[in-house]
Amino acid sequence: MSTLNPDLQKPAPQEKGLVPEAVKLALILILLLLVIYLFYSHSQYRRAQQAELDGLGARIAELETRNKVAEAALSSQVSDLKSNLEEAVGSAEEAFKKTAAQIQAEGKKTKQELSQALATKAETSHVEAQVQAVKSEAESRIGLVSTEVGGVRTEVGSVRTDLETTRRDLEGTRRQLVDVKDSLSAAVAKNSSELAQLRLKGERDFFEFTLPDKKNMVKVEDIRIQLTRTDHKKGKFNLKIFVDDNQLEKKDRLINEPIQFLVGKNRVRYEVVINWVQKNKVGGYLSIPKDKVISAERPR
Repeated sequence: MSTLNPDLQKPAPQEKGLVPEAVKLALILILLLLVIYLFYSHSQYRRAQQAELDGLGARIAELETRNKVAEAALSSQVSDLKSNLEEAVGSAEEAFKKTAAQIQAEGKKTKQELSQALATKAETSHVEAQVQAVKSEAESRIGLVSTEVGGVRTEVGSVRTDLETTRRDLEGTRRQLVDVKDSLSAAVAKNSSELAQLRLKGERDFFEFTLPDKKNMVKVEDIRIQLTRTDHKKGKFNLKIFVDDNQLEKKDRLINEPIQFLVGKNRVRYEVVINWVQKNKVGGYLSIPKDKVISAERPR
């Protein structure tokens, strides 16, 4: 038998430290890849954040632009609204002023008409007072007669006769008052011919006069008259009448409108009528009762 080489019969020795070196290399490679991955991931994250920030900045810039446009539009609308409001207020003020002026003019016209109506009523108040006095007297008589009829039945016939007489007197008095009122209305002369007809009646005296200007007073019988204003287009005038140390002012009177007033202690009724009006001159007449005693209206 051949003898084997003892060196060949021993197993070959293994290389020491070969496996650990590979593992280390693998770990290093893995760590390197992990670092590269982490760096890449971080870079991508930074890019994404930067892109998001850039988009947010663009959005903010867009919103600021829209805000500026909205502010400009709002400012324009406010300016237009203010202008329209000022124009509307101006138109309203102008309309209010026109309305106020119209109301004031109508109020002045109404006041003049009321003054004229009150003056006319005052001039005819003596007729109404006479009518009222006759009415009161008649009512008193009728009441007295009615009382007597109820209290004294035996005198029914005589009371009826008195009542009938009173009624006839009342009717006669009423007719007389109507005649007086009609005569006062018809006793105004508008021209010389009508004045001549009034003179023919012989109840009153008539004195024609002319007021030549607005400065001097004109004496007509026992009164004085002064012209203060004329409006020849409308036929109006203003007068001052001086009587018994008193001054009577008559304003906005019309032609052929009787102006009546009482004169003296016995209160005799005079009447002034202006028949024509020129620019600075008027003319008319003064009417005075012939019998001042009978025509006296003494105060109650």
